Amino acid sequence: MSGELLFGIGVLALVMALTVCLLANPIAKALGVMDLPDGENGRKRHARPTPLVGGAAIVLPVLVSTFLFQPGFNGFPWIVGLSIFFIFLIGFFDDRNHVQPIWRLVLSTFILSGALFQVPDLRLEILYFSFIESPFILSPLVAGGFTLVCLLGLQNAVNMADGNNGLVIGLSSLWTAFLLFAAPVELRPILVTLLVSLLVTLHFNVRGKLFLGDAGSYSLAVLIGMLSIYVFNHSRMELSADLVVLWFLIPVLDCMRLIVSRVSRGRAPFAPDRNHFHHVLYDSMAWRYGLPCYLALVALPGVAALIWPEWTLA
Repeated sequence: MSGELLFGIGVLALVMALTVCLLANPIAKALGVMDLPDGENGRKRHARPTPLVGGAAIVLPVLVSTFLFQPGFNGFPWIVGLSIFFIFLIGFFDDRNHVQPIWRLVLSTFILSGALFQVPDLRLEILYFSFIESPFILSPLVAGGFTLVCLLGLQNAVNMADGNNGLVIGLSSLWTAFLLFAAPVELRPILVTLLVSLLVTLHFNVRGKLFLGDAGSYSLAVLIGMLSIYVFNHSRMELSADLVVLWFLIPVLDCMRLIVSRVSRGRAPFAPDRNHFHHVLYDSMAWRYGLPCYLALVALPGVAALIWPEWTLA
């Protein structure tokens, strides 16, 4: 794919994302997705009503890029695009009128199961580890179930991490940049579109001008999860499974810690609180330091493992 075409795709993503961000308030008011603060002692401590359209600024350019510029390799782009669109809708209705976690899980499971059934490239059937010579080969049924658990787990982990400005968009920017290093050429238009849209939206999000919303966090997590699986399956053993795990390790471990902590205290596993790792950082230091600290904890091991893959396990 020519550099000129990739540049044009990036410019289109820039214009689309910037348009949504600049019109965030009227768009959010028209769609009924303004996030209202609930006071100094609540979870939502932002100063003013804030539009929940950051997800649209990211997902819309990705969908346009997918349906316009991808020729349809094994049905992958279209299936991913439709899956992300329906996951986005679940989050959108959750932003407008709270959807019970069990229904979010059921609907997400149904959508992702259909995608995994349609596209073999989305299933983790062969797992390579840097510290084991022979790969693990999973049967199609086991691979489908395992992949589904991974995608749903990442979706919930990313949603739980979406509690402070810049965090999930910053993490997603890092993950997208990692994927660009190993991605096959046919995936670069989607990844370039995604990275440009993320960086534009990040500028507005860190300033509190807009939030991702559940529509953004749900769909963004699933999109990055699916892209990671495709890149892993086509990396010809250049990416080990433990390297990909390392990229997502901190938010996933934090999600697991929170679920265990809540259940042990007799609370629902997805009940909201302020015990997340990013809340700990926020309460310990100014967020202008907490955000780089969190991102560095993800970025530095990931970069080191890309440079020295033999040290990934360490």
